[in-house]
Amino acid sequence: MYKFAEAWCFRLAALSRKISRKYNTQCSEYGITATQSFVILDLLDHDGSSVKDIAARIQLDSPAVTGVIDRLYKEELVHRAEDPSDRRSLQIFLTSKGRTLAAKIVPMADDFNRQMKIGFKPDEVSFFEKYLSRIEQKF
Repeated sequence: MYKFAEAWCFRLAALSRKISRKYNTQCSEYGITATQSFVILDLLDHDGSSVKDIAARIQLDSPAVTGVIDRLYKEELVHRAEDPSDRRSLQIFLTSKGRTLAAKIVPMADDFNRQMKIGFKPDEVSFFEKYLSRIEQKF
């Protein structure tokens, strides 16, 4: 009998869902989803990015990111502007309301990451991050 629950693909997917649910719960306190937080946090470092570039950095496809940006736009957290170098493309910017929200979610995201590391020694964290990177490189 195949023990699917021991397969890495199953275990990683199950763990990812658990982590996502917990992070989404924390994001919901700010009226956003985890994915929306990733877009907002990305824009802090890359304000004025295209949907395509945001999608590449947060590792989602462009149509999914377009939907997220549409919702953020409705909440007045981002605004869109025509890209002067490519009129077919839009640049996405945080609004002042978006920046205010970002200032609140950065500490929440940092705390979430800190909480994830509790109980691990620094060398264990380093080891885990090294192997996460190696797994990511495979895909």
